[in-house]
Amino acid sequence: MRLLRIPIAAVLIIALLATTQLSWAQDTSSVGKTAQTPSSNTQPVESLPWADQQDHIGDLPARRLVHAREFLNLLSIDESQLASFADGEPLGPQDEETVRRILYRMPRFALNDLHRWAETTKDLEPLINSPEEHRADTFLLRGRTTNIERVELLAEAVERLEFDHYFRVGVDLDDSPHHAVVCCRRIPLAWASGEILGEPIVATALFMKLCGGDTKHAELAFAAPHVGWLPSQQNDSAGITSDMVTLAQLGMDASLFDEVRSLNRKPITQADRECFYQLLSVVGHADPKTIREHARPNVDLAPLLQEPTKQHGRLMVVRGTARRAMNIRVDDEDIKERFGIDHYYQIDVFIPLGNQVVRLGKQDEGESPTFTNTYPTTVCVLRLPPGLPEGTDIREEVSIPAACFKLWAYRSRFVSEFDQKQLQVSPMFIGAEPQVIKFSSAPNPYFGFAVAGFFVAALAITWFALWRSGKNDSKFTRDVLARRREAPSDRSLNDAGIEEQAEPDFTKWD
Repeated sequence: MRLLRIPIAAVLIIALLATTQLSWAQDTSSVGKTAQTPSSNTQPVESLPWADQQDHIGDLPARRLVHAREFLNLLSIDESQLASFADGEPLGPQDEETVRRILYRMPRFALNDLHRWAETTKDLEPLINSPEEHRADTFLLRGRTTNIERVELLAEAVERLEFDHYFRVGVDLDDSPHHAVVCCRRIPLAWASGEILGEPIVATALFMKLCGGDTKHAELAFAAPHVGWLPSQQNDSAGITSDMVTLAQLGMDASLFDEVRSLNRKPITQADRECFYQLLSVVGHADPKTIREHARPNVDLAPLLQEPTKQHGRLMVVRGTARRAMNIRVDDEDIKERFGIDHYYQIDVFIPLGNQVVRLGKQDEGESPTFTNTYPTTVCVLRLPPGLPEGTDIREEVSIPAACFKLWAYRSRFVSEFDQKQLQVSPMFIGAEPQVIKFSSAPNPYFGFAVAGFFVAALAITWFALWRSGKNDSKFTRDVLARRREAPSDRSLNDAGIEEQAEPDFTKWD
């Protein structure tokens, strides 16, 4: 037998190849540890159905207005009616007709116009010295409530104006020594009892009159579409959670959820619009770390589906498989101007159910849509991170700190297979910038070296065994066979019985 000789370079090459193959195997096993792939049949088949019409804008002129007085004049409230306000006196019966007419027309004002016209209340001295020159000037009011009064309208006025009451909200202004009386048709629902006072507010309002006082301390009357609430402390009975306080500190008007609470399990409509975009702006422009720090580590699906009215504004981390990310263009100039939003992304994220089973419909209705592995959710964000592409067929593991907006309903192919009239219901979240979760594919260098060492040792043992085997064969040939063939010194080859052969003879092997 021949001696098997393996160069040391070949040993190293084989070890290197073995390490590379093991590294590839580690990569493959890591990638395989993703969540179970959900069925795409449960994805929404269309984007958020925002209405194109803005019914609150009304009779817009051809050119951009520069002052609220111009718009009031278009709405039949001219200079003479504004001049009827008597300065230096509290609001009274003499002012009621003009106040009611302004409040009746307030929903017609475009919010972006009010936003553009608004001034701060840091310097109100010119207004106090010459109130008649500043009628309908627009101000951004911030402060704390001192009192709330409900004013009822007479029956004949109700029939004509289509509302039966309004509120007068007393406010101590934040950046001014003066006091404001804000007349509005809507206040937060929790304030209706008049027991919640001292709360931070925000309102964009038109100046109406000087009710009294001087440049050191005056009372000023304003008219506003509504008074927003920026709660500073938790109030469970009023629906203010600690998460809602966090959002309010970032600028979110908590009162906007009042209407959304009645719209759970319904499609997105125009009534959701203001709350949706303000929450998108607040969360989308916030530091994602701030949202994540206050958020629950995962989504608790049961309360979201069973008690959605208690979940608005809840902060939680949505983690699951993103299956679709669509760019939704925003055409409303109002939203572009106030929030700086010209598009957002709607991401369909399937969250793992664990050992939960979600069944849509009643138990006695026969076969119905059932979810056992994952459940679809919708997350709207302002930005997509690197690694999360747009598309209708993606599979990326994501983690998104977000606020719950509502439980919305939409048509899906999966649910329609059971009942054409039934809609899919899913939680909708407004999120900060997502994080894409990548499973580590880097090989463990120590593991690779250990395997390479094992291969080298195995090859060395094999080489040594073959070397010993070859050495033993050589000795056997030298010591045994050679002696058998060696002729004695006193005999010739002819005497040894060796015959001359011209060809091989295989007969001895039969």
